[in-house]
Amino acid sequence: MKVAIFGVDQVSQIVAQIIEQVYNPFLEQKLGEKLDVVSFLIGGGQAIPPNVGAFGNAAILNPVQFAALYHKKLVDKIIFTREISNEKELFALRMMNVKIEDIYLSNRLDKNLNVINFLEPYVSAKYLPYLEFRIADHCNMNCKACVDYAALVTKPHFANLENFIKDFEQLHKFIDDIKLIRIMGGEPLLNPEVCEYVKLSRRLYPLANIVLVTNGLLIPKMSDEFFDTLRTCNVRIQISLYPPMATKIDSVKKIMDDKHVGYHIITDNNNPITKFFINQTLKPHDREREIFYTCGSANCHNLWEGKLLACPRPSAVKFFNDYYHKNLPTNSGIIDLYEKDLTTEKLKTTMITPFELCKYCTPRFWIKWATVKHPSPLSDWVVEESIENQR
Repeated sequence: MKVAIFGVDQVSQIVAQIIEQVYNPFLEQKLGEKLDVVSFLIGGGQAIPPNVGAFGNAAILNPVQFAALYHKKLVDKIIFTREISNEKELFALRMMNVKIEDIYLSNRLDKNLNVINFLEPYVSAKYLPYLEFRIADHCNMNCKACVDYAALVTKPHFANLENFIKDFEQLHKFIDDIKLIRIMGGEPLLNPEVCEYVKLSRRLYPLANIVLVTNGLLIPKMSDEFFDTLRTCNVRIQISLYPPMATKIDSVKKIMDDKHVGYHIITDNNNPITKFFINQTLKPHDREREIFYTCGSANCHNLWEGKLLACPRPSAVKFFNDYYHKNLPTNSGIIDLYEKDLTTEKLKTTMITPFELCKYCTPRFWIKWATVKHPSPLSDWVVEESIENQR
């Protein structure tokens, strides 16, 4: 069987070596066959490494080239490594009609190597590249076009910790490994129980990269317990640098340096973020497959009130509906974690399948960053309204 490996880095090479030196002897002994690594797949933003000779005779392909060989049956499967797996790249292959049953995952290289389970079908592997959850739906900055509609949440609204613990533990039954977890809002630092969410995330997913996403305004007011928890749990802070933080960021960085807490700042070319995008329409279309597989949020799987969502919008759109008295769909792109006979395969298949609310999303339309002034006009959120407002 001829296979490709996604990535052109050291991890990809190690996986290829394990397949050749460890996994293939096992396969030949048990099944009388082996895997032949014939190519490596370069993704968006990846450069071909200078030690390209280390890939031997295997070709280095872009996704279009891989898909062409795949459809000619010259390559049978593609393997994503857990260390660098990215559903954005997976979605690109799905757009080119690569079957999900031909996409595999390797096990983590830093775990005890179990040769039997070293490669698993993507949809049955108990793994997600990404998970986020909101612990506060409201915000203290209230940006226009916030993807979570936080500016439309006019009263404080927190997640219920007791219920969330049950839900997160329920998810763990089906997904026991996550690459990246982001603790979100609204503004998560508004939640007085933020430390409990941090500790729970690390307890359930010890190998995950965990970040706390904030606008940074409240960092000077946070307690020593907060910073101690971040250090102990190896959780980083991610600050989105919006204009109100521009004059404060240096003092905030000093606080985090003094507390020995890891952090990184999201900017626009080292400047404050001065533009946001709108991608919601009130006019449904029939391009949901195209929109889903090219959407930057489609792999932002969201844990919310006992359910896992393909993206955060199905849970957050209720705030838009309530504010404007609309009826955009809220019950699609969702799997109930307590559903009878739920399997990892069903859960993950739902997460990579276009859904009804995608009919109300469009390519991104960029606007100038600003905060909401109530009552907020539809042009703050809806593409056609924003375009009309700019005429």
